[in-house]
Amino acid sequence: MSDWKRRALVVVVALGMGLWTGCSSTPTAEDEEARATVESGGTDDLEAIAEFEDAVELWQESEGADLAGVRSHLEAAVDQDSRFGAAWYNLGVLAQMEGDYEGAREAYETAVSNAPRLGRAHVNLGMIAIRDGQREAAWDHFQRAIEVDPLNSEAHNNLSVLLREQQEYEEAIIHARRALAGDATNTGAYSNLARVYYDQENLGVARLVLFNALEIDDEDPDLHNEIGLNNLAEGDVANAINRFRTVLELDADHMAGLLNLGSVILSVRDYEQALGLFERVLEQEPDHKDALIASAVATRALGDLEEARRLYEQVQQMDPDHPAIEFNLAVLEQEHLAQNAQLGVGSEMPENPVDQMDFTVNNFRNSLVHYERALEHYRRFIEIADGEYADHVDDARSRIDSVEELMETLNEEIPRLEAERDELAELMGPQEEPQVEEPEEEAVDDAE
Repeated sequence: MSDWKRRALVVVVALGMGLWTGCSSTPTAEDEEARATVESGGTDDLEAIAEFEDAVELWQESEGADLAGVRSHLEAAVDQDSRFGAAWYNLGVLAQMEGDYEGAREAYETAVSNAPRLGRAHVNLGMIAIRDGQREAAWDHFQRAIEVDPLNSEAHNNLSVLLREQQEYEEAIIHARRALAGDATNTGAYSNLARVYYDQENLGVARLVLFNALEIDDEDPDLHNEIGLNNLAEGDVANAINRFRTVLELDADHMAGLLNLGSVILSVRDYEQALGLFERVLEQEPDHKDALIASAVATRALGDLEEARRLYEQVQQMDPDHPAIEFNLAVLEQEHLAQNAQLGVGSEMPENPVDQMDFTVNNFRNSLVHYERALEHYRRFIEIADGEYADHVDDARSRIDSVEELMETLNEEIPRLEAERDELAELMGPQEEPQVEEPEEEAVDDAE
């Protein structure tokens, strides 16, 4: 194994981004019923309801294109009734669609402060927390969602994902099934349930779950992506490739599909095609670590070692303790830069035999520099490797032994070659400098 990178896997977690039309349009005189309406996200303010309905109508007519117009109606709705949770929720959805996660968070928090029983707002707050790497906060939001909405399918599915990440498989299965009880058409929950069985190496059950889900929606790219991963685990590379291609036919920008197809193609050494797939990921997310590492692997295989180093170091700047970067930089130094230096790649062999021996000695010295760097990277890798990287520690130690043996051999060979060079120089004697003929002066014709 000359290179190693993290395998791309998609985590299927639904976001619940659609505009929500649930609000009460029937005013009531009963205080308790009015309170319940507000807590669930509704309002009994007729003008606020009218603005909300205009927002929904414009959303549908423009097919979600006129965000400014929709926002204007929703803002008018909350101006009319500042406690209107459904309107605040949808303002959060619009902000999130435009990449304004802070604005989305504020809108969702306002929604749940006025409508604490609005479970879907808790779900989206949980998803933003996951985006920010705050898994404990996400867990609390999802739990809150099912407290106020026990059949909230997305909340149960997201809890299942978090439990699966912690290898709490039995609890993960329970929440995935509750997600399906809340919404039998939730293909994301099917996909996640299949992933639990996949992680348990129960591939037959995982496959059955996924094909049942395809009967609900055979154009869900996430399902085809999961089936492709299942094919890979079963050693069926050809069908895996076909599935990942189906993913991209359904969604040309599907990040996991691009990464997974690229990874499989990379493994069969079609480096140019693999690099093209990883570059499509980077067009969407320029700092995607796995895509950068994979691109470096492909670039290195295509012979552009400096570009490979640049890509590795780009990831290292973002994540100084990324074990895969240390491992791959070590491989780059050991298997490529050191060997190229030893062979004098890019330099011309001199014609003079003494100069040829100097050339070889200098190449050996240059290769030692790269081997030393390789050792530094392997040792750093061993120091920080954990989790899925721990399996490669023995490989790194074995590589260290090989590099140290090579360095010992070179350090013994250099003085021997230097002694032979001195003997050869003495035998050959002083070398005459090449004679440079002076140009003849042109005769001056002094004839009158």
